[in-house]
Amino acid sequence: MSLAGAHQARHEQWLAVLLSVLLHGAVVALLGWGWWQFHSVRPAPQQLAIEATVVVERPATAAPAPAAAPTASVTPPPAAPAPELAARHEREQARQEQAERERESQRRAEEQARREREQQHEQAQAQAKLRSQEAATRKAEAVAHAAAQDKARRESELRAQLTAEERVNAARGSAEEAAWLALIRERVTRNWIRPPSARAGVNCEVHVTQVPGGVVTGVQIGNCNGDSAVRESIEAAVYRASPLPVPSNPDLFDRNLKFSFHPDE
Repeated sequence: MSLAGAHQARHEQWLAVLLSVLLHGAVVALLGWGWWQFHSVRPAPQQLAIEATVVVERPATAAPAPAAAPTASVTPPPAAPAPELAARHEREQARQEQAERERESQRRAEEQARREREQQHEQAQAQAKLRSQEAATRKAEAVAHAAAQDKARRESELRAQLTAEERVNAARGSAEEAAWLALIRERVTRNWIRPPSARAGVNCEVHVTQVPGGVVTGVQIGNCNGDSAVRESIEAAVYRASPLPVPSNPDLFDRNLKFSFHPDE
């Protein structure tokens, strides 16, 4: 086949395709127009009442046929007018808006109640924390006050003890103490029963435990140049001399008294 023949065949083929497409498009358009015409709202056709008389020849003896009843026409109910539909739509919209406002008002009331509960809870927590802090402050103040009182008491006792020690140290070695110890030696000597083994120049160190008032509760003999009989006799003499003389100065009194016993001097 020549080039011109091939070109002519291709041209005829495209022309056939185009005609087929146009034909199908026209069919589809015709079907769409028919469907639209079928579903479009058309006013109901008015039925015309036709009155007619049918004459039928019957025998003379036959009864006359009844007249045909006129055909009743059926008229569809009229559609609701547009103003009533609009009013109904407005009432429905107003009802929905009122319901929405009520829901929004309820939501706001619930939100306000929630905020008030949270605020009350926060206030209760703050008050509890404040009360706890106040209780802790009062406790700390009470502890500090008690510590200060205890410190003041101990300092007062220490000062009193130091003052008493100073008075005792001042009294020790004084002529007043020497006179008191001389009275004790004299009373013990008067109550001493000299044993046969005692030599001249007896000199023994005596440790006496006493309570206020001079009552003797214990006696020990320290360094002594006498034998056991002499020691026992001196111990017995101290118990017999109880209660011992009381010093005129109370600062001189000593529960653990020590003096030298030398009856030959």
